Amino acid sequence: MIKMVAVDMDGTFLNDERTYDKQAFLTLFKRMKQNNVHFVAASGSQYQRLRHEFAEVADQMDYISQNGAIVHRGHDLQHIEAISDDQVHDVLQLLSQTFAPGEINQEVVAGLNATYVNQDMDPEALKIVKYYYRPVIGVTSLRQIAARAVKDQFTKLAISFTPGVDFDQASSRLAKLLPQKLSSETSGFNTDLVGSANANKRSGIRALQEHYQVADDELMTFGDNENDLSMLTMTPNSYAMKNAAAKIQNAAAHVTQFDNNHSGVLETLKMAL
Repeated sequence: MIKMVAVDMDGTFLNDERTYDKQAFLTLFKRMKQNNVHFVAASGSQYQRLRHEFAEVADQMDYISQNGAIVHRGHDLQHIEAISDDQVHDVLQLLSQTFAPGEINQEVVAGLNATYVNQDMDPEALKIVKYYYRPVIGVTSLRQIAARAVKDQFTKLAISFTPGVDFDQASSRLAKLLPQKLSSETSGFNTDLVGSANANKRSGIRALQEHYQVADDELMTFGDNENDLSMLTMTPNSYAMKNAAAKIQNAAAHVTQFDNNHSGVLETLKMAL
């Protein structure tokens, strides 16, 4: 019997227009609540953005944001896996030493309360950042940012490589350079998320499983990208999206009948719940 459903957002729950069939979801959500099934949005982006996507039921569901670094039950903070100012500065220094000017088009530092970018970020890049994160605050220099000064706790760096750069090669170079306590995961769109090695979507789900007493075989997960692998390999009820790459489909227990542009998650839930 399924007691928890965890869904990735972009490329999974959302279609390519970044929307979803809200009426179909709300009907299913009502059924899930009646059957005591917990619904979890699990994403690399920020909690504030996720709440906005599910405004009608925001306090009735759970959230794993920033690839597992932050876990909320409704509006209540359950867990945070923060990184230090020094770790943030060291990664940014590594980037400037490793990659040529122009290879990286976005550097973002995400925290519990807000997201931080350099004030001189390209306006088009800033528009993209503002979709995934909110609020976004411009600072003089990310290389000098301090959590105490902005009254926040940092959790992730989002590093986006410029289109045309060999992303797989760049991502591999970055992963090999990171210190032991940090790790990176690809979240799609030429972007790597760097944060604590202890935080991923699996660790976020574990925190909720422990709270709600949900076993692995009572969990259902959906994803389409590398940063979903941790939760797609933890349950016999995992689903890779039909639109996911072969590597992701091979790692999951199942593949959805429909892709993200045809409500693959909702159609699967209709049959399963």
